[in-house]
Amino acid sequence: MDKLSKFIAKAIWFSYLALAVITPLIFSTKNSELFEVPKMHFVYFFAALILVLTLIKFTLEGKIAFPKNWVFLSLLVFVIFQIIPAFTSIDKFTSVAGYPSRLNGGLLSQFAYLVIFTCALINLDVAKAKKTLATLVLSALAVSLWGIPGHFGYDPSCYVLTGKLTSACWQKEFDPQVRIFSTMGQPNWLASYLVLVLPFSVYFVLIVKRLKLKIFFLATALILFTALIMTTSRAGLSGLLVGSVLLTLLLLLHSLKTLKQNFLWLGIFAAGLILITAFFGGFLFSRIQEALLKNQKTINQPATNYQLPATSLGGTESGTIRLIVWKGAVEAFKHRPILGFGPETFAYSYYLFRPQEHNKTTEWNFFYNKAHNEFLNYLAGIGAVGTSLYFAFLVITLMAFYKLIRKSKEESAILLSAGFASVAGYQTSIFFGFSTVTSQLIFYLTIALVLIYANSQKLATFKLNFPSQAKYITSSLLVIIGIFCLAIPIRFFLADLLIARAKQGTSVNISQAVKDYESGVNIFPFKNPFYLADNAYAQAIYATGFEDKNVSQNFAERSSNLIQQSLNLAPNNLIVARRAANAFFILAEENNEYGQKALDVGRKLTELAPTDPQSYYTLAQIQAGVGKTDEAKKTLETALSLKADYLEAQELLKQLTFDN
Repeated sequence: MDKLSKFIAKAIWFSYLALAVITPLIFSTKNSELFEVPKMHFVYFFAALILVLTLIKFTLEGKIAFPKNWVFLSLLVFVIFQIIPAFTSIDKFTSVAGYPSRLNGGLLSQFAYLVIFTCALINLDVAKAKKTLATLVLSALAVSLWGIPGHFGYDPSCYVLTGKLTSACWQKEFDPQVRIFSTMGQPNWLASYLVLVLPFSVYFVLIVKRLKLKIFFLATALILFTALIMTTSRAGLSGLLVGSVLLTLLLLLHSLKTLKQNFLWLGIFAAGLILITAFFGGFLFSRIQEALLKNQKTINQPATNYQLPATSLGGTESGTIRLIVWKGAVEAFKHRPILGFGPETFAYSYYLFRPQEHNKTTEWNFFYNKAHNEFLNYLAGIGAVGTSLYFAFLVITLMAFYKLIRKSKEESAILLSAGFASVAGYQTSIFFGFSTVTSQLIFYLTIALVLIYANSQKLATFKLNFPSQAKYITSSLLVIIGIFCLAIPIRFFLADLLIARAKQGTSVNISQAVKDYESGVNIFPFKNPFYLADNAYAQAIYATGFEDKNVSQNFAERSSNLIQQSLNLAPNNLIVARRAANAFFILAEENNEYGQKALDVGRKLTELAPTDPQSYYTLAQIQAGVGKTDEAKKTLETALSLKADYLEAQELLKQLTFDN
């Protein structure tokens, strides 16, 4: 029994090490999205594994343990509360599973982070916490070293993707030579991650005694800072400044002795920061100047099949666009101030209230699934109540850290100061952006590790009066249940692989693509409206390729049924509605009976996105396709009233005018 318990304890710790080391480094060309999706699947798997192992450990040891502190309780309340806005959500699937190309922020991800946080407090001791923190810093070093060569035109990611050590695999406007993003996906995401970890690298510089280790961690801190500067992220710089000021003040107030002992090392560190900023900070500060003067345009949204980073190579200034998006987020909040529209539904709630001035920007046709402000994202998604609970969690965490700083020994006080700076700096950076899988994982994990290391976590235990035989039987049942639990994230992953392959194959081998869609839909643990809509679109294309009318009609009916299923599951989902409209439009070209259905969905688009000219353009295409030319002209006029320079709408209106 003891040996088995020890084995499980080791397995749990190794799971945490895997999360700390591997999650930031994962990316996959086989998934539907390059960075966030595979990371989230990885986190799901290990969260499930850690939970199952912890429950088995409880059974074998004959006791259940729960953290007994306000930080845990506030996080528990925050996560559990989100069940309510998810239940009242305008799109329940997205609220539970998360937005398809992000996943982070959905109810499943929130519970995964809660499990990881809670089980860390239960299972890890001080020694393991310290080693895990060191591992987090080493992983950040690996991420930085992976990203920095891209600044000089040698991106390792390109070598993985194309077999060539170059930066040319990315589109020019998203060149890592301008803004690195490493394995994170976007420069701002890398920056917020580094803002989280940098204070802990400074902690190790201050507390390690061996000369080689001191040099190593000093070099690590400087490399992390270099990578952060190379992201040219203004949000990251804001977080870094806030975190640095707080860390400096806390160390001066509570760890002055250690600062004096490390005066030379801190001097070297400061000199390194100045040199790095002088060599590599030029573009970052030019971006800040551009934002202040508003005379330079920027792009920060991906434009390839993958989610890629932003650069400053032309377009409307990103700060201007961000303010417009914030305005829409505030309007969404005003309409559902208490519970919001549902977790992670910003992609739909924003378009209900999207400001018309968005049409005057160069990103007018980009799809915004986040508010680019974590707190506005929460306000729109989970309302004032949920956002207040999140603020309560942050305040309670920072207060707990500060109280512990004042009564802890110097080494613990330094770590708590680093934790305080990490939390505050990170929240500052995502005030101008949003959280990602890696940053949220590290955020919750570091809070747990700091609490463990400070010996502040107390556990409430409840004895289980099981006889030995009952323990083994219960453990065996938990193993079986655990296998089913672990199968869920595996099915998520496999379904995503199949859907990604289907999307890539739609224009190459439609027959195989349809099969892959069917397999993906069936493997996914529950009905996925996005998969159903994509499958319906592929089936519609497939239906037009048969000369045999009976076969064609059969696939058309299947497509129509799939469309209806997806719309029933997600009636307020703009993405699903767009896919459904396109699918019905394809079917209507072959069979007039689908024309009315296409029109109905087209009109629905204009209700879901009343200020988006693309919605009216799609409706006009459908109207023209089914012979309603006059209605199509009026719809195009509406589109052009929203965006006068909408070229596609102008051309279609000309065509309809001259042809009639």
